Order: sequence, then structure tokens, then C-alpha cells
Amino acid sequence: MHVVSLHRYPIKGCRGHDLAVATLDALGVVGDRRMLLIDENDRFLSQREEPRLATLVPALNGDALVVRTEGSTFEHEAPAEADRRVVTIFGDRVSAADQGNVAAAWFTGVLGRPCRLVAFDATSHRLVDPAFSPRVDAETAFTDGYPVLGVLQESLDDLNGQLDAPIPMARFRPNVVLSGALAWSEDAWHSLAMGTVVFDAVKPCARCVVSSTDQVTGDRHPHQEPLRTLTRLRLQRPFGAIFGQNLVSRSTGTISVGDTVSCE
Repeated sequence: MHVVSLHRYPIKGCRGHDLAVATLDALGVVGDRRMLLIDENDRFLSQREEPRLATLVPALNGDALVVRTEGSTFEHEAPAEADRRVVTIFGDRVSAADQGNVAAAWFTGVLGRPCRLVAFDATSHRLVDPAFSPRVDAETAFTDGYPVLGVLQESLDDLNGQLDAPIPMARFRPNVVLSGALAWSEDAWHSLAMGTVVFDAVKPCARCVVSSTDQVTGDRHPHQEPLRTLTRLRLQRPFGAIFGQNLVSRSTGTISVGDTVSCE
């Protein structure tokens, strides 16, 4: 197998962008889902309830964040001193750095609902579910629960053969896309080595309505595809409809597009 593409998503739920090289730290891909939008109750927002997040296009430029959407651009640098907020994400309570009233006002105006931008910083901590992690100290930032998501291009190709209209891999919001293996062979992954990093494959990735959301327009598929077909073909209890594998790295390092991948 080999790495065909790499991706990160600076703000959870918002659009991602491609990378030629991904740097891995203790939390996953550097710059991936380190920021989060929260509602007035300090609960996280995602495309599950706010599909318009897909229309927000964030990019990282050094320490600066630039977010573009139709008709508006917002540039932001993290405040030197930030208030702390305890935010709730999938039942976890995480201390995060509030990014201030200017950021809150811009995102509130764009989305038409009260929200604030927070960041996962050096004092934030969130453990991976120990029931699946090979290390009790493994952490993640504002992902759904695991540091890195790996998927297989051949599995998407097979899925697309079952759909009335093919979908792009962006629907599944992966970090690492691999190719060169049989469709659905990710079910048997135990560990993956690529670049200077070894990953443990710890849990199949359960899918939700986000996979049925156009990652450019934010529109939902009228028949909830591909989720409906995945549920028919790839239902694995107790997880649900699965596509891809959640990965935990054994160390920091780098991976690049084109890297050869060895699998056990």
C-alpha cells in the first residue's frame, strides 16, 4: 500500500485541506481539529446539527487562522491571554482556551446562532477511550475520539459501485487515505507503518449523517446516502455502519504522500 493523500481540519466540523506532509505530535496530525465551535451551553458544534460548517474554509498560516466563507473572510491570532472554558464533547469535559469576542461575533454572524471559538492548547487534556487504546496515556484533541482516521481508496471505489451516484472521499473526512489493497481489507489492520510513524488500528470508524453531507455546500443527501447503503452493507455491532479505521500513533514523526505503507 501507499499514501495517496493527507488531510487536516483546523476547526472541527469545518472544511479540511490537503497536505503533502503531515507532522504527527502526541495528539495526531499537527493543526488537526485543535479548534472547536461551541454553543451557548459550551457544547461542541458539528455537522451533525450544523451542516453549514462545511461551507467554512479554515487555513493555518503560521500561528494565524484564516477562515473564508462566501462573501466574508476572518483572520485571527490566538490571544496572548485567554479565558478558560470547560467544553463538552461526546461526554468529555475539556478545558479549552476561549478565542475572544471578535471571533465569537464573526462565527455567530456567519452561522446565525450564538457560538464561540475555542482552542485545545498546552493545558488541555482529553484521553482516548482506554477500552480501545493500546496506551492508557493516549490523547486526542477535538476529534470524535481518536487522533487519526485512516481509510482505503479501494473501499470507497467498491462503495461507489453500490450507489446511484459516486461520492468523493471528502465525505468521510479522513486524515490518511491509502491505496493498493483489497476493498475492505482495513477490517484486518492491526498496525500500519508509514513514513517515520507506526500506528495501531484500534477501532472501526462508525459513521453518521455527516457522511451524507456535501462537504462543499453543506447540503444533506435527500436519501441519506451513502449512510443508508453503508448501514446495509457494513453494519458492525455494536459500532454501527463503519468505514475506515481509527488510528493511534506509537510516536511522533512525519508521513508524506507517496510513502510506502506496511501492514500487520
